Amino acid sequence: KGKEGVRLHTLLGLSWGEWASITTVIIFMAGVVSLLFKYVVFGPFQEDIKDLNKNFKTLNDNLREIRVSIEELDKRVDEHDRRLDRHHERIKELHYKIMGGNH
Repeated sequence: KGKEGVRLHTLLGLSWGEWASITTVIIFMAGVVSLLFKYVVFGPFQEDIKDLNKNFKTLNDNLREIRVSIEELDKRVDEHDRRLDRHHERIKELHYKIMGGNH
């Protein structure tokens, strides 16, 4: 009965306390590695990432302005097209009047 009680508190020959200690050490080491990656590996890129985000924002703003300019140009072209149509009709009418309807 004494050996069975000991077996209930061990796994692969280690006690639950030892497993807890090993797990704590592994988690701690993973945290240290994570911090190293964050500050040593990715740290130098933080400013570049900020600049890249700023450039994307500027690019989006420029594209928005270009889109508005294109819409305004489209309106102007449409207006000029209508004006040309009206001039064309007037020219046809004048031509008809000048030629006396003998076309």
